[in-house]
Amino acid sequence: LPCEVAEQDVVDALMSVQDKSKQDALNQVDVPEHLLSDQLQMLLGSQPIDAFTAWRETSRRVDEDVGVVQLMLPNGAKVNYTCTSNESQGSMRLLFPGGRSIDTADAIGASQVGIRTISESGAVSTFTREQIELFAVSNSLSVHLDLSLEFSYVDASFPVAETGIIPVLELLHMLFQEPRWEMPAFVRAQQALRAQSGVVRKSLEQSTLDRLMRMMYGRDGRVSELNTADINKLALAKVRQVVTEQFRPQDLEINVVGDFAGGGRQRESGIGGALSTGKHRETDSDNDENDLDKSAMQEARLRDFDEALWRYLGTVPQSSSLPPADGVAVPEILRGEDQPGGALQSTAHIEDSDERAIANIGGGAPNRWGKGDTYHSEVMAQNRFSWAATDSPLKDHPLYPSMCLLAMREVINSRLYSTVRDSLGLSYDCNFELSMLDRLEAGWFICTVSAHPSRIMEAVDAAKGVLERARTRPVLESEFSTACRTLLRRHEADLQKNEYWISLLSHLQDDENPKDTSCIRDVEKLLNALTCRDVENAYCSLLTGEDQLFTSISTAGPGSSYNLSSSFPTTRPTMAAPRQLLEVS
Repeated sequence: LPCEVAEQDVVDALMSVQDKSKQDALNQVDVPEHLLSDQLQMLLGSQPIDAFTAWRETSRRVDEDVGVVQLMLPNGAKVNYTCTSNESQGSMRLLFPGGRSIDTADAIGASQVGIRTISESGAVSTFTREQIELFAVSNSLSVHLDLSLEFSYVDASFPVAETGIIPVLELLHMLFQEPRWEMPAFVRAQQALRAQSGVVRKSLEQSTLDRLMRMMYGRDGRVSELNTADINKLALAKVRQVVTEQFRPQDLEINVVGDFAGGGRQRESGIGGALSTGKHRETDSDNDENDLDKSAMQEARLRDFDEALWRYLGTVPQSSSLPPADGVAVPEILRGEDQPGGALQSTAHIEDSDERAIANIGGGAPNRWGKGDTYHSEVMAQNRFSWAATDSPLKDHPLYPSMCLLAMREVINSRLYSTVRDSLGLSYDCNFELSMLDRLEAGWFICTVSAHPSRIMEAVDAAKGVLERARTRPVLESEFSTACRTLLRRHEADLQKNEYWISLLSHLQDDENPKDTSCIRDVEKLLNALTCRDVENAYCSLLTGEDQLFTSISTAGPGSSYNLSSSFPTTRPTMAAPRQLLEVS
């Protein structure tokens, strides 16, 4: 295009420029960091809504009374956590419903061998066992896999620091996403469990308990120790399938305890200045500002902690495997009246240089929430048993049956100790325990008595007498108050331990039981409200009839057998052979 610019036009343009001083001409220009900072804040509010913030606002519940935070991760996993300064390390337990209870009759032990196989492998994804071990050591991590009758679980401990939980979450993410199923690890798992089976057979205490469980539950191998035949039948593909079906992120419950907000360290730092009263007027405003800063810092740390759980565990994809369509078969105790003569008692002997004896007396009992198996329910219906029989004002509290059972346990333990050991002098030690299952509607009690072989039968009869007379012997106020004080002191002491807090948090969001945060908040309230009648009624929930008690007795000493009707063992010359369990009944 033609350009026609006259000389005068150029002169006019130059003369139109505004005059500027030399100082103005030398000033530097400030470059803005944002062009829309103020306008954007007005449009979006305090912060833009992202996926994490939206999830946290809708999925986070806080019980201020007990200090428990509950979350639901995007994949369906449930989280319960609380902040305590009890220990320097944080603790975590991941629970998968199932455990040994989902084993089928043709694959007894598949869950146990499978969990042990993962532990023996110790590798995930493309990382070797050595790499994972060094990763754990360098980050001060500890991860342990195990299972019970009701659950498979992962226990982890980790340092509570700014990013202390990140390495353990990374490891757990990889464990669920890409575990390594290796044949050498499977072989080692089988060998370890075979060795453990041999140890049980040669142990006086373990073999006696195992024999009792087999007597009470018959062919149901889920509640007893694995035997070599069951272990040998398993294949790697089968145990992998069973464990994979349990490891469903949508069924996972994550329980975490630790000083995630830094409150423990801050409280400790504040205690030192609490005794100083000088210059308090000058520092009041400073203290208020410090409190606000600490509160903001704690909230930021909790937000970071929630985001770490959301990012590393909430992103594990849901499993496509389906749970058993017909549910889990609940272990059911055998009906004593249907058993042949002599089936309710068993004796055995172990060759050993020391003379000793132990007996286990067992029977049916309800679970933690007061519910038992089919046979237990039938007997309770026949006896017209009800947890509401005492008309307690707290009878509808979900923890009421559990507190009654625990107080009853303490009373029976006290009576066993004072009668069998102190008064009659028949036993070295005796105790009474309950299974207290959480998920399965089943349970049992076990009374253990240890004595000299020549007195074990008398000790067993005396222990049975204590159990049977408890139905007609009223609970004394002194017994009851001592039991409640013991439980209260134990509860207060255990609150200083992470392991106890993990047990309190467990199953808070489990749809299979009635537990909620009131079961943490109201422990002392329930114990203070119980009466002797509540304990007496709880005893009626046990199956302690003459044809409902199972007894397993074992002796140890020189010779191949022990005559329980005599005060001296019958011996015969033997070679120095390894200890072996010999059935004599």
